[in-house]
Amino acid sequence: MNSFSLYAEILDAPLLRFNYALPTATSKSSFNGVSQFGPYDKDIFPKSEIKPVIIYPSIYENEIKRFIERFVHGLGVYPGFRRLFRVDVGEFEKYPVEALTLNDYGKALKKVVTKDYDIAFVITEEESRSPSLYSLIKTILLGNGIPCQVIRLATITKDDEQLQWILGNIALSSYAKVGGTPWVIEAGDKPEIVLGMSRAIDKSKKVIVGFTTIFKHNGDFLLFYSKSPVATWEDYQRSLEELVYEAIIEYERRSEPPRFLVFHFHKRTGRKEIEAVKRAIDRLGIDVKYALLHLNSYSSYRIFDMSDFTYAPLIGMAVRLSSRQAILATDGRRLYSKRPYIGAPHVLEITMDKESTMDFKEFPRLVEQVYRFSYVNWRGFNAKTIPITINYSYLIARLVSNLEDVNNWNTIITNGKLIDKAWFL
Repeated sequence: MNSFSLYAEILDAPLLRFNYALPTATSKSSFNGVSQFGPYDKDIFPKSEIKPVIIYPSIYENEIKRFIERFVHGLGVYPGFRRLFRVDVGEFEKYPVEALTLNDYGKALKKVVTKDYDIAFVITEEESRSPSLYSLIKTILLGNGIPCQVIRLATITKDDEQLQWILGNIALSSYAKVGGTPWVIEAGDKPEIVLGMSRAIDKSKKVIVGFTTIFKHNGDFLLFYSKSPVATWEDYQRSLEELVYEAIIEYERRSEPPRFLVFHFHKRTGRKEIEAVKRAIDRLGIDVKYALLHLNSYSSYRIFDMSDFTYAPLIGMAVRLSSRQAILATDGRRLYSKRPYIGAPHVLEITMDKESTMDFKEFPRLVEQVYRFSYVNWRGFNAKTIPITINYSYLIARLVSNLEDVNNWNTIITNGKLIDKAWFL
């Protein structure tokens, strides 16, 4: 019987950085870091005040008034939006709806888009948060370039002990949705960008939407790019070349041409898709090395730590299977944690494609980068440690699947106001 040994290492959680100009503004805690230093872009954020609007059932006027007061001025450990993110929040303009119907919400939404709001909060009753209502809200607001937060009434009427943390998470995702950068990972300086590549299929299983998110090497979200929905896999593979080419051209329009490209493919990728990406890079005509990484979140591999009674691996455990394949525990047991019983978490299987032009010696660094990207999840201060290239892909795919008419996607993606905002959080 043949046997072999594999070696594992525990990757350290990265330092988070909270000021683009001050290298010492770092912390291991996202909430403590923002509270102490403010957000990463506080000195370059383009707005002095955020202009919000709120749509809600009129019968809950008192609850909405209480929510706004606490969102702006704070509750418990949550100090309020202004103190946390160092930017003012203007007076909430209110659009109460009398009946909890698609028609009444639709009328309010159509009034909202005639004005220049930075973000819209839409409060719904739990039973009324149907796919049709959710699709209507997202289609109208995002199609007019207004990021939105759809919140159930039950969420904002929790007891104060829970609500203080809920408000912090709502404020965090709101800041990111209007174009803010709450924090990044401390990663030095490198002319490298990371592209999260994925696709979604509409609810009828007939239309395919491809999209990419682009990040700096430190996890700073730069822009989102997508193409019109297509009907066949052949059409998708053809449009993928244009998607990659145009997304990088858009990045170059805003910054210097990158010298290194790292692609994270979330979905199972075929040879034709890889060839489409290579053709796009060739068309760019720039001197660039690239790595093509397949990130499989449905791996059949598992990691067990026999030295602990829970058998759960420590978070950050990485096992090298070969020179270009590894498995990574982006969730797991944490020392001194209050949640020791977590079961056997799924692992992320990472493979560097043979068509990559970046040296395979870079693979360990790229695996560590994947792990570090799991600490830049602006969906919540206590959000799960999932690499943002995968997490954002999931959120966008969920949005596509909830649209009643996927052709509305064209309206959303052609609005230039959203291209550099994390509106899908």
